[in-house]
Amino acid sequence: MSKPYRLPGDPAKAIKDHLASVLPGLVSAPAPTVGMGLPSSWSTASPPAVVVFDDTGPVQWPVTTSPTIRVTVWANGRDRSRTIAGRCLGVLLAHRVPGVSTITQPTSLLEAVDGNNNGLMCSFTVRALARTTAA
Repeated sequence: MSKPYRLPGDPAKAIKDHLASVLPGLVSAPAPTVGMGLPSSWSTASPPAVVVFDDTGPVQWPVTTSPTIRVTVWANGRDRSRTIAGRCLGVLLAHRVPGVSTITQPTSLLEAVDGNNNGLMCSFTVRALARTTAA
């Protein structure tokens, strides 16, 4: 019999799934896409894109992982990217996200321009605590 082991939680995927389910009702059309990576074909003519990244963080093994989660929005305008990012941040701080124990340590919104596609980006980070799971 093999020895049981534990796997780190995946709060980034849980957050992506949650945002994908609630954002269409909170953001005017066209609704943003939500994923774990920016499609290579994304351009300023595309619908806005919300991308969730796991930027790693501390571990209390074998109980929890606590990565920094970065959410970045690409859109064709500053106001559009800020509005969507602000709604994402508000959702994460106000809603219970299945698969995530707590969400803390939010940052303010940070703006940038993507030199590859001229998208106007807006990002923030949060700390997401997730329990490990038995394998």
